[in-house]
Amino acid sequence: MAGSPAQDLCDEAICSICLEYFQDPVIIPECGHNFCRSCLSQWWEKSEAEASCPQCREQIKQRNLIPNQPLATVLETLRAKELSLQGWETVAGKEGRCETHQEPLKLFCKDHKRPICLVCDRSKEHENHKVIPLEEASQEYKDQISSCLDNLRKKKEKTLAFKADVEKESQDLLKQIEAEKGKMVAEFRRLRQFLEEQEKALLAQMAEVEKEIAKKREEQRARLSGELSSLESLIREMEEKRWQPANEQLQDIGSFLQRSQAKEKLENLPVPFPSALKWKVWDFCDINPFLEGVMKQFRDSLGSGLQLRKENVTLDPDTANPWLLLSEDRKSVRRGGERQVLPDRPERFNNYYYVLGREGFTAGRHFWEVTVGRDEGWAVGVAKSSVQRKQVITAGPEEGVWDLGKWGGAYRAACLGSRTVLPLSCEPRRIRVALNCEGRRMAFYDADRAARLCTFSAASFSGETLQPLFSVFSKGHLNLAA
Repeated sequence: MAGSPAQDLCDEAICSICLEYFQDPVIIPECGHNFCRSCLSQWWEKSEAEASCPQCREQIKQRNLIPNQPLATVLETLRAKELSLQGWETVAGKEGRCETHQEPLKLFCKDHKRPICLVCDRSKEHENHKVIPLEEASQEYKDQISSCLDNLRKKKEKTLAFKADVEKESQDLLKQIEAEKGKMVAEFRRLRQFLEEQEKALLAQMAEVEKEIAKKREEQRARLSGELSSLESLIREMEEKRWQPANEQLQDIGSFLQRSQAKEKLENLPVPFPSALKWKVWDFCDINPFLEGVMKQFRDSLGSGLQLRKENVTLDPDTANPWLLLSEDRKSVRRGGERQVLPDRPERFNNYYYVLGREGFTAGRHFWEVTVGRDEGWAVGVAKSSVQRKQVITAGPEEGVWDLGKWGGAYRAACLGSRTVLPLSCEPRRIRVALNCEGRRMAFYDADRAARLCTFSAASFSGETLQPLFSVFSKGHLNLAA
């Protein structure tokens, strides 16, 4: 036979170990039974076997004491309404009575949300109020409490699962950073090593040229020293000859003058340093301006590359297929109902529903975002400026097209000339297209979740200008973010 509602409520608030009302209630996740924290701790301390529920004996994986906050809140609420635990015992032992009329509390006023007696029901205070039997009200609130407990437990399970996901995702992100940090340090080390090797090689070449110049200089010094000594000797002899008496002066004068005149003739002096040696010096002189230019280019390239730039891409109407309709601001595109009559420009696509962005990129790192929605019949990516506009091509990297899209009920990516189906767990609403020119890398992301969808290592970029590519067919509709 069922007890009174008050008795049932008391039973729900009693610990099955100490048979007293809960103090600091905790819940066992595996079975959902509740106990006092101290009671359950003492029970497990006495148990030599594996931890189990004292009530149903279900094995417990971990001895975690999880606070049952909803149950504690119910207890506190009842205390706040001055329904003390001692009062519960009184209610459990006998029916409660109305403090005003001393009549049994058999009814429940839903307007005032409290038990009342039959006399209260007839009073003016509860006139036109909705009153139901106490047992019915108790069952109704029990059902509400049970529903609330179920919802709270479900929310707790979801929160625990989300907490585990947060922990896993944080570890994955940290691992990615650590891996990229190691690669970056290695690349800078290689760069420094390369520069040091080039510096050593150039300094060694300069040292060799310096030795060759010094050798040529010493050779010329020795030759010229001998020549100067001979000239000085002849000059002294000429000085003596000029002041000699006539009979001595004219002795053998013919051969003397002939020898002197031979020495007077200006000979073509030999080239002290050959042209090949001089060209090496001029080559070295040209290296510093080259290094300055490379340094500036490297600094500019590295500076722009280290900063990922968000591009404000707009559509180029001169490239749009005649079936495509572009908005006035050139920020969205969809397929029209009929082919438009447009000038057949060389840059316009005739066989594919393509349109290119006005912007072109050859260096640095860039990204733009496209809202794609849930409908299929679209593709986004990049294309070489030289991509064929009039001929039929196989859209893929070999033709200068790297894209990702949705059609045929699946997300697909152009990879080595084939269309690879991407098993995505969540449908992206916005796509981020990321282009790394120096790294020759293309990547697509779910822009809302920052989740990478796929990556191309595009070795065939070849330094050519790359332009944003958009394709719309069927129900697709693309919008470019500002």
